[in-house]
Amino acid sequence: MPGSAPGFVIVRVAALALLLVVLGLGLLYAYRSQTPSMPQVDVIQALQDINAGRVRAVTISGNKATLEFRDSTSHKEQTTLPEPDTVIGPAVSNYSAAHPSQPIELRFEGRAPGCCGVDRIGGPPTSRLPRLALG
Repeated sequence: MPGSAPGFVIVRVAALALLLVVLGLGLLYAYRSQTPSMPQVDVIQALQDINAGRVRAVTISGNKATLEFRDSTSHKEQTTLPEPDTVIGPAVSNYSAAHPSQPIELRFEGRAPGCCGVDRIGGPPTSRLPRLALG
């Protein structure tokens, strides 16, 4: 049996090396799949960036707004919006109207503006029922 011992050691070393490679690749994947942290700013700072023309696009998702800057596609900041948003959306619209050569793209994710219990025209959906019933 002394001849089988070196083969057994080689198998153990190869199995250990393979295990280390698999673990290393797993750690690398876990590191790469992390979402990069985005700086949080207050609404006042976000408004200053919008009004100064530094923002290229604003994406509103729920009560969060993500600002994408003109200087770099990777430069982004996030702010928390009041419910309902009466600050960032109107500021983007006002800036785009005042500066048609450099408008700010306004995007909504998750839900469309005006959804969730309020009609776009005429208030809550139930407020139109009497008009429909009467003809």
